[in-house]
Amino acid sequence: MKNSFLFVAYQFPPMGGPGVQRSYNFVKELSNQGYSPIVLTIKESEIDAANYQKDWSLIDQIPKGIKIVRIDSGQNFTLVKRLMKWRAYRLFWYFFYPFFWEKMANWPFVAYKHAKKLIIENNLDLVYTSSGPFSSLILGYLLKKRLKVKWVADLRDPYTDAYAWAFPSKIHWRVSRLCEKWILSKADQLIVNSPEVKKLFIKRNILPASKINVITNGY
Repeated sequence: MKNSFLFVAYQFPPMGGPGVQRSYNFVKELSNQGYSPIVLTIKESEIDAANYQKDWSLIDQIPKGIKIVRIDSGQNFTLVKRLMKWRAYRLFWYFFYPFFWEKMANWPFVAYKHAKKLIIENNLDLVYTSSGPFSSLILGYLLKKRLKVKWVADLRDPYTDAYAWAFPSKIHWRVSRLCEKWILSKADQLIVNSPEVKKLFIKRNILPASKINVITNGY
């Protein structure tokens, strides 16, 4: 398919809220520029199970002809609810991090077989991943390594450099920081949301400046 590529976005309409806006608008603008993204995202039933808000008005504005493939999220909603009920979530969070910090940690392994099938069937040579969840980076890396496709990673926010993310301990943070640097260095191109984040990543030697692009959030 001409100008087609795989667009992986865990957060996508009909999910609502600020997290979907970047990917949703990327799809709209790329379609206007003559590209045909194939979107891989989660099912509506998974959105409901996780109690995410929904905004059906966004669906109506997605360009016609965009192929959207919806799959399971990989989240174990029953287990998480039981851990919260038993007040054991923080214990599991500490010893099984990141699986009980980022609840979407199983997403790349669930999505891999579907992504692989779409890449082969449609003869795609480019994969775009949207983060968060940051576990999507694992999917992008696996697809690049095993299927020899190009990988563009888009970060809506930084990970270990962000004040918003909590870690069980300083050790967990340091290990996460090493993993973050390693996996981001594997991307063919990295998109960040501000010039300051680009400067930060250059300072940390994650990627050369030529491989880090800035596309700011906007309306």
